[in-house]
Amino acid sequence: MFVMSFRHSRKRVIVTIAVAVAVVTAIAVLACARNAPPQATSAGRKYSIAAGSNDERVAFFRQFGWNVKAEPLDEGDVAIPGKFNDVYLEYNNIQQEQGLDLKPYAGKTVHQWIYAITNYPQQEMMRGTLLVSGGKVIGGDLSTPALDGFMTGFDGQHEGSSGACEAPFKMARNSMNALTGVSLSGVTGKASSAEEASKPAPSNIPANAWPTD
Repeated sequence: MFVMSFRHSRKRVIVTIAVAVAVVTAIAVLACARNAPPQATSAGRKYSIAAGSNDERVAFFRQFGWNVKAEPLDEGDVAIPGKFNDVYLEYNNIQQEQGLDLKPYAGKTVHQWIYAITNYPQQEMMRGTLLVSGGKVIGGDLSTPALDGFMTGFDGQHEGSSGACEAPFKMARNSMNALTGVSLSGVTGKASSAEEASKPAPSNIPANAWPTD
């Protein structure tokens, strides 16, 4: 009886140790995952999307090879439309190509940061826009402020991975940094809801009502 009791006790100890090791391992894995910097994957390459501080946002651009002026050009809250129009759908295609997605943020307000990029080839003025929520980059782009400007993903490639000829819109940003899209067939795409909201209300006063002298 003593031998049998000893054997059962030894098995119980082994099982208890195994369970304890499994629990400790699971806790360690969860702790590492929690402390690991947030990442996204684009073209098989992982990159950090940490953006909780200005240093992290500047470092975000550097990992793609871009130098930016440390002081942002502008920053403020922006509303992601609850329903994406054609322009925003195409803009989200750019995000998905770089491992991001704005759909989970539809109808929410996020923070937008704009930086001046100083080393984009053959462009004296290039802006880097980051959409940030919870200290993470959830979207963004590089764009030129010119009227006939263009927009790219963070990698700086002028044409998307599917080729510009297959994209329905040539994306850009206007002087207010609102999204615009020009159809490759020559039809201007409808402005994003954020841009529509920023437009001044039309005047009800006829143009010829003002005195001319």
